[in-house]
Amino acid sequence: MNYIAFQYAEALFGLANESSQIEKIYSEFKVINESFDADIYKFLNHPKITKKDKKEIIANSIENDLLKRFVFVLIDNSRIEFLEDTLVEFEKMINNQNKVMIVQVFSNKKLSTEQSAQLVTNLELKHNRKIELENIVDRSIVGGLRIEFEGMILDDTINNYLHSLKANLTK
Repeated sequence: MNYIAFQYAEALFGLANESSQIEKIYSEFKVINESFDADIYKFLNHPKITKKDKKEIIANSIENDLLKRFVFVLIDNSRIEFLEDTLVEFEKMINNQNKVMIVQVFSNKKLSTEQSAQLVTNLELKHNRKIELENIVDRSIVGGLRIEFEGMILDDTINNYLHSLKANLTK
């Protein structure tokens, strides 16, 4: 977690919550983040371009007043490079508020619909949250699953078992 981005996201989330605009801000924030390419970041970070000129471009690009003022603050504080990280932190706050947990499951082949549904059901019961499952195929996994969520890793793969066995045998 980037602490600076977290602070900005927390401020934006609080203001968006007060004005009941969380979902609107989030959807517009995603659009802005996707539209900003390397050239736009170069422009916004260029030291010879005045902050006034940068804000003028942003003012013509962003309609939502709250989001526009937020980007102005990033420009004023020379922190525009934290825009993408701030969006990630903002998304985490929305998921936390809505009791949604993003879970990544690594396997050597795509899980079947039944397997995914069973895993989601078990995780929802255990954590009392809505689960959004992302199945990532990793051909290096011999068998089993590695489940990652909120900084936790549950590694029940054959690769992990063999690695542990090797470490114990070489002691």
